[in-house]
Amino acid sequence: MTPIRESEDGTSSSGDNVATEGEEEDDEEQREELTPYVAKCYGHLETLRKRKREQEERVETLVEETFGQIETIMQEIMRGLQERHAVSHAHFEATESQTLPQPAGTQSGFVQHLCAQKKLKLIASILLREDTDE
Repeated sequence: MTPIRESEDGTSSSGDNVATEGEEEDDEEQREELTPYVAKCYGHLETLRKRKREQEERVETLVEETFGQIETIMQEIMRGLQERHAVSHAHFEATESQTLPQPAGTQSGFVQHLCAQKKLKLIASILLREDTDE
């Protein structure tokens, strides 16, 4: 058994984390002293939680606005591409007969191009299926 020691302030302690009468009184006094501090800490914690919630809401709003702007920009880009494609297609159709001599009774160059493109896509899809089967 370890001896009980008396500290400078007159409290006794065994040193084995076992409170004696004097230490129990000190613990109660410290709890009373910590209570306002703990309350202050809890108040600060609630303030921080509130700020965090506000920041999360602001971030969510910014993300939604940003994605909305991105979607609008993408729609404008797609619309522009479709318009340019339509203009290019019309220009191709208008100038096709001037650039490519067409014998009577044959398909236009654009139609031939579309047929070749379809055939190439079919070949590519067959090859891709074979690759995935292996």
